[in-house]
Amino acid sequence: MEYRPAGTLLQPWKQTFRELESLASIGKCSKIIGIGEGAHFVSEFSLARARLIRYFVERHRFNSIGLECGAIQGQRISEWLNSATDTDNLKNIVNPLTFALYGSVLIWLKSYLRETGRKLVVIGIDLPNTLNPRDDLEQLSTDIEILDPIVKPEVDALRQSLASISGESAVVSSTQWGKLDPTLRDKALSGIMRLKLRLMGLAPILTKLHANEFFQKASDRVLSVEHTLETLRVMKTLFDGTSLQGDTSVRESFMAGVVDKRLREDPNLKILLLAHNNHIQKTVLSFSGELTAVPMGQHLAHRHGYHAIGLTHLGATVPEMQYPSPESQLGFSVELTPADEIQKDSVEQRLVDAGGMTASFVMPADDVRGTKRIRSQSTSVETNVNEAFDAIVCIPVANKDKLVEL
Repeated sequence: MEYRPAGTLLQPWKQTFRELESLASIGKCSKIIGIGEGAHFVSEFSLARARLIRYFVERHRFNSIGLECGAIQGQRISEWLNSATDTDNLKNIVNPLTFALYGSVLIWLKSYLRETGRKLVVIGIDLPNTLNPRDDLEQLSTDIEILDPIVKPEVDALRQSLASISGESAVVSSTQWGKLDPTLRDKALSGIMRLKLRLMGLAPILTKLHANEFFQKASDRVLSVEHTLETLRVMKTLFDGTSLQGDTSVRESFMAGVVDKRLREDPNLKILLLAHNNHIQKTVLSFSGELTAVPMGQHLAHRHGYHAIGLTHLGATVPEMQYPSPESQLGFSVELTPADEIQKDSVEQRLVDAGGMTASFVMPADDVRGTKRIRSQSTSVETNVNEAFDAIVCIPVANKDKLVEL
């Protein structure tokens, strides 16, 4: 099959969308579109995402952006994005990890909104990406004092017992969790579960005494803390080599639940999810035949008009997280690493065979039917690519984003 290059894919400000019209059917019938990336911290993926955001916003009226961050940070980003403040202060709004993941896209997006006069809502669809429960617990303490003051001492005790979980990434926070006394870990997990069940049990009277929106806000924070603590436990076992297959699905189902809830609350939302390919794909996530996770995208595929666009590259190297890196506050550095070799049954090999080593491509996933692999970080995911994604975007190289100071 012959593929037509998309010469403007990495030019977000280009006015014409002719090369993206193969995505029109996706835009017309979707409420949620996952726009992936085959690796974090890639300059070209940020440019391609910016281009795709413009296309779906201008041609198909998408009005919100979902990010891999918690709800509280997402709200801060949304306020910053739609304010008159300068782009330079983004670092003061977000944590270092979020800046590294999304800085280039968000700075471009703020300039775009200022230039066009448009507004976009940003939604933090994830757990805190640091797996640090501090912000959620602080907000919960404030809310519970009004909603159910009798249990505020328990919330404050939980905050105190988890005060040492203060990392700027999942790597650091899960290590800190592992150093916590096992009794405190168990007490924290059981305590947040008890609080969740209490709020559920008292829901009829609490929602009568207080606005339902306020009750839901507190319940959301409880749910986030509960999933964060369980994910800390899972990440510790993952790094220890003792995790069970599929354990990381806890986070995936949480993200899908947040998206689902937001759409139920506001049926007019049309969301572009900027998340790793591994999160947005609609098939089981598997490396070397082992179940890694049931992704957010697979959960969403059963609930809504959901479509996923996978992004990959043909480069020889890719930015990769290197562990451990004690000098980094995130516990890892980002270094160019040899990319996984392009294999014969991969989507990348299909493009190479079509003469696509130096061009960018946008195509329906059905055009690569029969491919069984797609690159992910410095390895590859095994899946039926046309079932995992509805479209594929491919760029020739994957360079480290200049804003990533890791």
